[in-house]
Amino acid sequence: MTEPLKLPVLSLKGGTGKTTVCLGLAEALRDAGKKVGLLDVDVHASALPRAIGLEADPGYDPILGGKLRPINHNGFQVFSIGLLYPEESPNMWPGAAKASAVQQIATTSIAWDEDLEWIVVDTPPTSGDEVQSLLENLTNIYGCVIVCQPNDLAVLAITKTLSMLQETETPIAGVLANMAGYTCPHCGQVSNPFDRPAEDVRALAENFGVRFLGTVPFASNLVRQPALTGAL
Repeated sequence: MTEPLKLPVLSLKGGTGKTTVCLGLAEALRDAGKKVGLLDVDVHASALPRAIGLEADPGYDPILGGKLRPINHNGFQVFSIGLLYPEESPNMWPGAAKASAVQQIATTSIAWDEDLEWIVVDTPPTSGDEVQSLLENLTNIYGCVIVCQPNDLAVLAITKTLSMLQETETPIAGVLANMAGYTCPHCGQVSNPFDRPAEDVRALAENFGVRFLGTVPFASNLVRQPALTGAL
């Protein structure tokens, strides 16, 4: 079995659309004929199951034979930390417990299909112990995708993220500016809902010597989708 390539998707702050980007990357790889897994280790607020409309069958046991058990869904294999506790329950684990949980999921054998080629990883929105533990324990990382919005707080966060990744010599796939521009459905005019242009994100990436992956516009249809699969 060839070890799958890992594609962690990072953002130091919540609400940047990180989970949506994860799903878009996974769908693109699947549509290109690749065998893809989605791994959600966001211990703060696991959103992936809701985003893709994932519901475990009655009697589903996330641990079977000492291995974590992914679910086949819409052409992916999916394992989410959200499958380990009820969706409505707040995660009250202390920081050390969250970091330990992320490390265990990263290092514990997950029963992926043997022909899996890629694993897209939805990470916690932080630069704390959880993400550092994850990146230290993930193997065969192709590169991290850093997601941000074109605003002052997000640009500051991305600066810290890139510095952290370069200091730890973690591969970086590039930077993506998400929700960059909104097209009015009535007049067709494009406006920026945030306080900085996407070009500032491009300039920042280039300053770090990192590839700028492009921009993704704000899409109101995604906001209205109960599940995002097929809406991208």
